[in-house]
Amino acid sequence: AAIVEALEPRMNGEDMDKLEEFKNLNPPIDLVEGAEMEMTIRGNVMLYKNSIGGVGQIESEVFCKALCDVYYGDEAVSPGHKEQVLKGVAAM
Repeated sequence: AAIVEALEPRMNGEDMDKLEEFKNLNPPIDLVEGAEMEMTIRGNVMLYKNSIGGVGQIESEVFCKALCDVYYGDEAVSPGHKEQVLKGVAAM
């Protein structure tokens, strides 16, 4: 999956088993347009809900920091998403 490819280099070889855990949280089906997944970061724990409602969590500071960097770092995979989140936080 593309997200795993984005996470891997950001993890610098640490806690790489968490990538396999993340893959296993997702069903072996193709995502359809409009499919939603929910990720919540609380410290070193990512709470996850996959596209068909399955839930799980991954406990790893390295994984959580890498995931935050994917979406909110200097080279965010979706700059538009990053901007909208920052605007929303500033408006709170």
